[in-house]
Amino acid sequence: MCAAALTFVFASCDKKNKPKGDDDPEEQFTSIISVKDNSIADWNNVPADYLFETVRPDGASLMGLKSIKVYADYLYINLLVEYDENDITDLESVPFHVYLNTDNSDLTGGYKDQFTDANADILLEGGIYGLEEGLAEYNPGVFKWWGEVGGEGWQWSDPEIEPDESNLWGAIVAEGALPIGSSQLVNGKVEIQLMRALIPTDDAPWNTTEFGIGFDIQQSWTSVGVLPLVNATEENPNGYAHKLQVKINPAK
Repeated sequence: MCAAALTFVFASCDKKNKPKGDDDPEEQFTSIISVKDNSIADWNNVPADYLFETVRPDGASLMGLKSIKVYADYLYINLLVEYDENDITDLESVPFHVYLNTDNSDLTGGYKDQFTDANADILLEGGIYGLEEGLAEYNPGVFKWWGEVGGEGWQWSDPEIEPDESNLWGAIVAEGALPIGSSQLVNGKVEIQLMRALIPTDDAPWNTTEFGIGFDIQQSWTSVGVLPLVNATEENPNGYAHKLQVKINPAK
């Protein structure tokens, strides 16, 4: 799957390098979002119908994430992450997770530990590196859900194999093994670009129009921020919520 994805990407790059003309109908795709320009002004150009945002409520039980904007274009999932410096104080390696309902279905996936919709098929796990130097490097590993549909618990590795360093702790793609993610730090916000084609989804293929997405940020491998989140109540003391629904802009 990974090799096929790389072949797709490199083939697309070859097409991009060809001159445009009547005999080359597939023109070069350039994302609105750049993570190499030391600017986040390009988010002002995202079409309103495809811009999605989750914001920390005033009564949040976990304060580490202030807001996250999401824009999914033809090739990428683009994120603009604002964390709370009062909660994120150890900047050497900041664990950041992305939970994806790739097929936009409740018939696959699980993990209701931090979200009310237990349908996450894929987990992206990696550290955000370089924050103390004013940088941000995020290129996550990929894990798939191995538990029961709608289940809970950290079931992101094959239950028949004890996860350890020798098997990448259960990852189906090791952190940094593929150029899945690239990022930059601008004005206290981490801008991340993730290539969908390099995220393998054999058990729950990508829905072509919409998917669900949720996030957490951690210190010492304990979540100090989760989004989406709602105000905490007696019935829902953690304020857990449904993952953010994101529509994909099909424009090439």
